[in-house]
Amino acid sequence: MRQALLIVLKDLRRRLRNPIAVISMMLIPITITLIIGLVFGRSGEVELPRIRVLLIDKDDGIFSHFLRQSMQQEQFAEMIELVEVDGNEGRAAIERGEASALLEIPENFTDDLLDHKPVQLGLKKNPAEAFLPVIVQELVETTALMLDSGVRIFGGPIEQLRSMFEGEGWPSRDDAGGLLDSSRDNMILVGGYMADSLISLRNEVAEHEIEEEGAGVGLNIFAFVLPGSLLIGLLFISQIALRDIVREKEYGTLARLFTAPLEAGHVVAGKILSAFAITGLSCILLVLVGRFAFGISLGKPLPLVFHLVATVFMCTGVITLCYGFIRSDRAADAVLPVVILTMCLLGGSMIPYEQMGATLQDVGRFSPVFWAVDGLKMVFIERANLSDISLHLGILYGLGILTVVPGTALLRKRMRSGG
Repeated sequence: MRQALLIVLKDLRRRLRNPIAVISMMLIPITITLIIGLVFGRSGEVELPRIRVLLIDKDDGIFSHFLRQSMQQEQFAEMIELVEVDGNEGRAAIERGEASALLEIPENFTDDLLDHKPVQLGLKKNPAEAFLPVIVQELVETTALMLDSGVRIFGGPIEQLRSMFEGEGWPSRDDAGGLLDSSRDNMILVGGYMADSLISLRNEVAEHEIEEEGAGVGLNIFAFVLPGSLLIGLLFISQIALRDIVREKEYGTLARLFTAPLEAGHVVAGKILSAFAITGLSCILLVLVGRFAFGISLGKPLPLVFHLVATVFMCTGVITLCYGFIRSDRAADAVLPVVILTMCLLGGSMIPYEQMGATLQDVGRFSPVFWAVDGLKMVFIERANLSDISLHLGILYGLGILTVVPGTALLRKRMRSGG
């Protein structure tokens, strides 16, 4: 073990004398985080503008009023500016880019829905905006789903109520009582789901965070971007640190190492430990930059430390296994960037995982980068506990073991055989 530690100290001193390669890799996550953060705002706080939505209501019935009112309730009214327009005026305005979306409710929308006929809402999104029209689309789809479900569940009572009002005069007491009786069971069944809505749940979380932090509820975009860009930098730093395994053989310095009383296992262990140390020190520096330069809240200390160690261990293990199969510096430069960028692309480092399609999200969960990035977001943004990221830690530490052990064995075998 002493021989391996001496190799670690030698490599660290050499890196300190010429740190340009490592520093250049550290600049990658810093630059990416800075650029994306400045795009959203100088402070990194994302405040969504009020979303302007144009509405063409050709129905003017009960259910079209329900759609309209759903977009003007409580928090939605603060987020969405709903403007009623006629058909020509609305289409011309959306073409000029004067709103984020145009919602069109067709004629006979209420009657067709009551008659269980297929209906179609029209939503035209402003192509010049990336995120705001998506928010409108999600809101409309959710409201339409609620409306469709309500019609299906309360179809019988709705038909009775409709026939009552289509008849002459007011319904009798017996008719009204029968209607309430037939609706009661369905209302009891769906009552629990209706009472615990997503919006009320989010309000509770926001109030809890305000009490704990004493701050607003804005999202620091830097905390959202840094985990992904951090993984890109750490993987490339691990590659640079472990490149000595193939370079020292080509440059002849590996032969000089074996003039000392060393075994192949000592050399391999020393190189892997030095890579872990260099990657770990770089990770600490990058996290400190995130804290003091970008104002990122690092969350709770214990989950942060455990997750960062797991991330560095995973990065070192994956690159060690890759070098177990790579025999030259030229091959490493050709293969490893492709491997690293593919893992980062699928894992959510380049494109946010939340913005990927369902198929890519399923595939992305097989990338070790996903578990590192997602766990760091939970620590930074959600102030997760150890129990919250236990699955992430288990996978990262497990991947580290499953890659570093065979990688070490391959490298030691190659050194013993003179490779």
